[in-house]
Amino acid sequence: MRNRKLSTLELFAIMMLLPHILRPQVIPHAEIMNGNLQTVKKQTWNIFGKVTNLRGDPLRDAAVRVDIGYGTTFIRNLTTNAQGEFRTEYNLDTSTSTSLAVKLEVEREGYAAAQAYTDFGVSDKTWEIDIAMLPDAQGEFQLPIRSLIQELAPKLRAALASDATIASARKDFEQGASDFLDRHDAAKAVPSLTKLAKHYLSCGHCRTFLGLALLDAGSWNDAAREFAEAGKIAEAGGSNDDKGRSFLIAAEMENWKGEYAKAAGFLMKAITIDSNDAFVIQELGRTLIFQQNWEAAEQSLSQALAAGAPKEALMLRAEALLEEGDPEAADTAMKRYLADSDLKNSPMPVRKLAAQIDEHMKLRTYAKVQSVVSQPLPDLVKAVPELAGLDPASSQEELPAVLHSAGENVGAFFTNFQNTTSLEQIVEERLSKDGKVKGSLDQKFRYLLLTRPLEQGLGLQEFRTDLQGKQSTPGGLGDGLMLTSGFASASLLFHPAYQSGASFKYLGRQSVKGHPCFVVAFAQKPETARMVERFDTNLSSSRRADF
Repeated sequence: MRNRKLSTLELFAIMMLLPHILRPQVIPHAEIMNGNLQTVKKQTWNIFGKVTNLRGDPLRDAAVRVDIGYGTTFIRNLTTNAQGEFRTEYNLDTSTSTSLAVKLEVEREGYAAAQAYTDFGVSDKTWEIDIAMLPDAQGEFQLPIRSLIQELAPKLRAALASDATIASARKDFEQGASDFLDRHDAAKAVPSLTKLAKHYLSCGHCRTFLGLALLDAGSWNDAAREFAEAGKIAEAGGSNDDKGRSFLIAAEMENWKGEYAKAAGFLMKAITIDSNDAFVIQELGRTLIFQQNWEAAEQSLSQALAAGAPKEALMLRAEALLEEGDPEAADTAMKRYLADSDLKNSPMPVRKLAAQIDEHMKLRTYAKVQSVVSQPLPDLVKAVPELAGLDPASSQEELPAVLHSAGENVGAFFTNFQNTTSLEQIVEERLSKDGKVKGSLDQKFRYLLLTRPLEQGLGLQEFRTDLQGKQSTPGGLGDGLMLTSGFASASLLFHPAYQSGASFKYLGRQSVKGHPCFVVAFAQKPETARMVERFDTNLSSSRRADF
């Protein structure tokens, strides 16, 4: 067969087709189908989004699984960048794929698994998919998501089951409700409940029920949107029950984000609707604990128990009573909470609270010991030579301002502290009665001081390694040498969160190494102190004492 040269007209036709072939969105190409040469158009879909925590801070190194449901070749595994972002794209045959729906599954260490389901429909455009992740372990006294679902979902299910207006989507409702509450598979329930909510956009119960399923499935942002829409419907003409439920959900969402003032505001609105709702009153008590308003929290929790709140309110009340300085009443509440159950099998927050109550009960005998705060100033000056040159205070008027300023400085220190590393040398000596060195120990370490994550509480963490980088600890205890650690966090006594655990006395002013200083004496109160230190000996027992 001879080669044939293309005519000028044919070349011109090919040149006219090139711009269409190079379009970035729809790309036609030839494929043989049923023995015939056919043109197939492919469209590029961009899938992108961002992963954050509940406060909106980006989460890097989160594993994102993208599934558009067309088989294993259409699953992508991505990792978020430093800004918490991810991005990929798909080329789909427009003759068979006229719409796009995306399922995202996100995992990251320290956080509960999250997911999102986005239906882009027949649009040729996509938009950013934002995913918020909850901490794997919520705060010690936070309400578990499952508890909120158990409180609200069965009531909503019963209401929807008797609602004749959703007859045309009854099958979707029943399937979704069964998957959600009976089989405990919220992810499987979401598509059915989504169809129900889309079919009845003005059904507040439908949207709240869907929101709870989304929340249980790990779709925080999607759940928040459904709850917001349900709240608008309730406000526009819903019953008091609908409005109260909406306020309760809004409060818990704010509590999980750490916005306790906003949560308290929503709960107060819910209480104005029904002042005898035991669960709402209990949640107000919980929120007041987060705000460290101990007296108001204890009163609210007592009211909740009187209204029939579950025994969890007893545990919360025990915490409030302990912080109020009444360990005896806290001990009574904790024993009522535990009843015949074994403390060893209780959740960690319960065991920790029980241990704190036990420690304070042991420290009651020290409550009457005379401290530096109660001693007359002349006796204190004699006992502490370093107070020579003190200009005594005539009153305690300046004490609140001094404590406020010190508290702000300490708070800023722990908020802004940068991780540090240094070379540490520890020299320990044991002296005989005549003052001569009887034994000594010289050790060198690489010392690391790290800020403690916010969810774990305030403070700093110390780590030591030997010079080769292997984690180590100072020795010498077996030889009768005293060891100390943790003093980098000693100033926490003046932090606003801990000042209620100590008594303070303003002694006056004094110049120390040329610097004018306020002199304040302090002593922790065993009945309210929240920081307890432990002293260990080389014996089999150990003693704990207030620090």
